[in-house]
Amino acid sequence: MTFDIKVLRTADEICAMKDEWVALEKRSQGIHVFQSFDLSKHVLNLTGREHENAYYVICVLEAGKLVGLLPLVVWHKKGRKILTGFSEPYQQYTEMLCDPDCDPKQIFDQMQSCFKDSGADYVHLGQVRHDGPLFAGCQGYFDHSDEEKAAPFVDLSQWEDYDAYYNHLKRATRKRIRNGYNRFDRMGTLDHTHGSQRELLVNVIDRSYEGRVDWQRRLGLTSRAFQDEAFREFLDRFKDSEDENLKVAAFCFMLNGEPVADQWGFIYDDCYYAFMSTWDEEKATAGPGKLHLGEVIKSCYELGLKRVDFLIPSVQYKMVYATGEVDASDLIKPLNGKGYLYANVWLKQVRPKLKAVMQAMPAEQRKKIINTIFNRK
Repeated sequence: MTFDIKVLRTADEICAMKDEWVALEKRSQGIHVFQSFDLSKHVLNLTGREHENAYYVICVLEAGKLVGLLPLVVWHKKGRKILTGFSEPYQQYTEMLCDPDCDPKQIFDQMQSCFKDSGADYVHLGQVRHDGPLFAGCQGYFDHSDEEKAAPFVDLSQWEDYDAYYNHLKRATRKRIRNGYNRFDRMGTLDHTHGSQRELLVNVIDRSYEGRVDWQRRLGLTSRAFQDEAFREFLDRFKDSEDENLKVAAFCFMLNGEPVADQWGFIYDDCYYAFMSTWDEEKATAGPGKLHLGEVIKSCYELGLKRVDFLIPSVQYKMVYATGEVDASDLIKPLNGKGYLYANVWLKQVRPKLKAVMQAMPAEQRKKIINTIFNRK
């Protein structure tokens, strides 16, 4: 079996591969919504041609047919070069598209020489699910660079409708959910809406972003996506999206006509991916986010979907509804001496200890430190 390797470095080269890329998406196994051509196109249009030659999309072909694809980019950051996911820091999973008739390990082996040729100091693949072809193909090549994570999900296909699904939940869980609804009922009238119309998308996307910014400030948290100046512009691209395979859906939970919880995400291959959410902090004690998650699941049944992916992290309010979870790891591979030092000293030793210290701090103390570092007011 003979393979050819091609690395796409420019926007024109990537766009010219659209038909083959989309065809491989439809054949490939694993969760690759964040490696879809439609989502990658938004990143491509956002970064523009000033990033030419930073793109590093590795393609594996057999007899001229695309059978493997790993979309990456070379980041230049504080004196080091990192080969990482094409849609970072916005993507939630890193995955390799792989033809199901091919062995993922064999496809990944073809890509290894391309890593060194990238000129990067190290490879960092964030949140690689353990159930996909990338994880299966790269065993023995990468080290785990961070704590293990998990992504909860709901398999809707196990039940005919939402009522059947809801009745499978534990009795104590259903009681807590009813109690939450009762608390809101005493405040007024509850309603829920969902859809993909522009007005709803604009409102939900804006409130979700602003709510997450406020939440991070209150708790003294941060994330690479929210530190990125282009992140807001990236989100705005989905307010009026006409993507063929990547649909955008918004969900709003309302009390007396006013939103108390919002969520939006992507519908791709019969699955809804919950990308961003927020809730009214003044109503937080009544658990609007948790109740809203149930409403989202109900809406997904109405939409005829087969699966809901809550994305990382695995937290308690998601596990109330989840039917399972999939482990995920950050994977790293040094490519030179600088990369070795950074990977083995910072990522594997210093950073986890600093993170543990910060997480153990009282929220107010942590907030002061983080807000000072990032010049937050």
